[in-house]
Amino acid sequence: MAKKNKAPKRSGKPMSRSMALMIVFGFLAFIVAALPSVTILVIGMIPTLVAYIIDLIPGRYAARCVAGLNIAGVVPFLNRLWESTNDMASAINIITDVYAWLAFYAASGIGWLLFASLPGIVASFKTYSAKRHANALRSRLEELKEEWGEEISGNVPESQQEGEEASEVSETEAAPA
Repeated sequence: MAKKNKAPKRSGKPMSRSMALMIVFGFLAFIVAALPSVTILVIGMIPTLVAYIIDLIPGRYAARCVAGLNIAGVVPFLNRLWESTNDMASAINIITDVYAWLAFYAASGIGWLLFASLPGIVASFKTYSAKRHANALRSRLEELKEEWGEEISGNVPESQQEGEEASEVSETEAAPA
């Protein structure tokens, strides 16, 4: 009889409905309190959302790469908002600024370029490194051949090896005991 896989038991009690509602309302209150910042984040991070939707590779590495650089393009405008009056009028001024959009999309574009180009660069580096290591091993093999002879390489034909072994055996048998 096959063993049945049992689902691991969760420790503790499940979250109550009132606790879940408190968390949701707390999150919504935070969004309302920080509405100008959330507005800039939502608008500025659209390229990351698109990358997350498009990227179907497990691990979503394209979305991660784009998100990191996209947030780097959004943060200076959040900083500008926080240094000013931090209200919706300032947030709308930032969102309607063409240079803000340029920064959002340029940063995420650099993220896409890194995602597209880095695997090739890393593969080239690894290939170069492997070739360099193989050449070092070949030179070491040549040194060993000079020191120990051609047999160390394992490329000596078997007939030649058998002939050498037979001559060694006959010399030991011919020697007086």
